[in-house]
Amino acid sequence: WYQKSFSLPRTAAGRRILLQFDGVYQCSDVWINGQHLGMRPFGFIPFFYDLTPHLHFGSEPNVVAVRVDNSHQPNLRSYSGSGIYRHTWLISTGPVYIEQWGTGVTTPQITQENATVEVSTRVRNELTLAAPCKLSTAVLDQDGVVVQSAETEADIPGGGEHVFVQRIAVPRPRLWSATTPYLYSARQVLRHQGAEADAMNTSFGIRSIQ
Repeated sequence: WYQKSFSLPRTAAGRRILLQFDGVYQCSDVWINGQHLGMRPFGFIPFFYDLTPHLHFGSEPNVVAVRVDNSHQPNLRSYSGSGIYRHTWLISTGPVYIEQWGTGVTTPQITQENATVEVSTRVRNELTLAAPCKLSTAVLDQDGVVVQSAETEADIPGGGEHVFVQRIAVPRPRLWSATTPYLYSARQVLRHQGAEADAMNTSFGIRSIQ
């Protein structure tokens, strides 16, 4: 069993709050303030729950409880251990947000001079009215230096979603390989009515496979 208490300021009311587990082995049940959120039977895939409808704001604390059951041994070729074994994240966004795991990065064209990086980003609008949004994506090298960036605008319908597709040219790309695992990152900022609504960082390597 795990239990953790935390408080949220009243200014966080109206935000969307998620609890993400990167790894729990296995058969985990999760509660927030006595409300059962669900059971995850598998132990190796990240998952998350939306805490928003069940939270307290202000002085009243929130209590997360997690029960992990790995009693049905053996279920692997060797003993796996048990419990929460990777990071756990409390994620806060506005009602217009980048969907969890909604960013995908591919490198469809690569030459020695340039590589085309295609970033596909799914954005959700939980407001009733259309949301004018701007998505800024910057490609950073391994030292954190911006090598190229792009901005795209779109009106996302109320209760709907939109997939931004941005193509960014990276000059003189450093290619990923098993011996030189060079990683770039895509730093994204979503703005709604001029204010930052969400942000995301995604690591990726530039490589082609045939």
